[in-house]
Amino acid sequence: MSATVTQALQAALTPKTGMQRIPFPLESYQHTSPPLSSKRLLNLYAEQEPADARTAAALIPTPGLQASGTTLGSGPILALNGDIPGYTYAVSGTRFFRYTSPTTVEDLGDIGSPTTPDFAWHLMPTIAVGVNAAVVCIPPRAYTCAHDGPLNQITGDFPGARSVTYLNGYFVFTSDSPLGPFFVSGLLDPTAYDALDFAYPDGEPDALRRVMTLNGELWLIGDSSLEVWYDAGSSGLETSPGTSFFPFRRRAGGVIEHGALSIRTCVIADGSLFWLSHRGIVMRTVGYQPQRISTHAIEQIIRLEGASQIELALSYLQDGHCFYCLQFSDRTLVYDCTTKAWHERASSADGTGRWRPSAAVETTGLAVLGDSLSGQLLFAEPYVGTDMGLPVLRQFITPPLWAGTAFAFCSRLEIECEVALVPDGVTLDWSDDGGYTWVGTRQLRPTTTWGNRIRMYTTRLGSFRQRMFRVTTMDRVPFYAVDANIASGTT
Repeated sequence: MSATVTQALQAALTPKTGMQRIPFPLESYQHTSPPLSSKRLLNLYAEQEPADARTAAALIPTPGLQASGTTLGSGPILALNGDIPGYTYAVSGTRFFRYTSPTTVEDLGDIGSPTTPDFAWHLMPTIAVGVNAAVVCIPPRAYTCAHDGPLNQITGDFPGARSVTYLNGYFVFTSDSPLGPFFVSGLLDPTAYDALDFAYPDGEPDALRRVMTLNGELWLIGDSSLEVWYDAGSSGLETSPGTSFFPFRRRAGGVIEHGALSIRTCVIADGSLFWLSHRGIVMRTVGYQPQRISTHAIEQIIRLEGASQIELALSYLQDGHCFYCLQFSDRTLVYDCTTKAWHERASSADGTGRWRPSAAVETTGLAVLGDSLSGQLLFAEPYVGTDMGLPVLRQFITPPLWAGTAFAFCSRLEIECEVALVPDGVTLDWSDDGGYTWVGTRQLRPTTTWGNRIRMYTTRLGSFRQRMFRVTTMDRVPFYAVDANIASGTT
């Protein structure tokens, strides 16, 4: 870091006499050493505003969750696919559903649970939808149905599979054995299989776990690498009419040396593949290159959580923000592709636990989420402050203010936000030991109001050398600014 940047940062964080603007936390960055950084965004995310707006960035409340009116069995919703307009397929519990409207829901039958022995984070149901049929894979079994027909298990020459995707008329499967090949169905026929229609992703010695489709290509995901294959067509490879040939070839340079720690974290979003790599780093693709999107603090959380705590990942698009949500059993980390910053979510009144959804799909431009606690489909509603009627805690922790070798005195702190709907709904406390302990819980009192905007304040906040402020609310409140009257004291 250059001396100029260091001096500018120090000047911004060093308390000055009189009211001053305190930097907002624009991301969650909770280091394992809290005094270094404990800033946090819980059920809030940063949004950059225009240059001529009142503030450069605002903290926007995450959307609440509301029932859509469609229920698919008893749940939980484990997978959703809406690739064919007008049709959505879902795995709910151990049953497969198709629905074409909130009131037209078909229970296509029981498909059971995965029976392939493996770690849980390497098993999940996958759904592939083609122009004339859908296939759902519950390792090692697979089932298929026409878009207006019943569900049937694929038998005969089908060898068993771990995952399925669809590309250019073929249903493509990964083998039931992680050391096995991937194979394809007959063209436009998910019930037909040729013993020669297979290939090995042999760019790197690896175990193959999952196949996905991105930008008209196959992405083969292994424990330590990814490979990209394309549809080469016949390419004149048939030796005689009617001879079987394998249509896919590995793309030159299409080997990425970052495998997936869990196939449950692999999601297609924002024109890229997102995944948690076997090195504990969250990656996304830029073309055929991997790009690290996790921070050191996020990677420390992932390491402490461990692979056994990985539940799933999902993504959805709302209000110009594309969110990649990485779910652990007890917390949710969310990457905003628009701001390239992380925040956290929790569907609870005390801020603990994970966010409630377990799957997502986009239908007619609207994000639909699957519920992990029932068979209900949910809407993410920006103007709803609760998750299925349950209050949720929203909180932010500011970056540390540092008084250097001197004491600083804070006589007043003001927060500018939208008018809270809940009376006395915003509280403040602070930490002077780097985030290990929090003291001084205060109810912020309202002062000047301009239409729907309000300034809330508290006074007599004492002295400090280093301080972090924590603001908490149960309300759906956008925050615009934090200002404090801080005076430098003696050493």
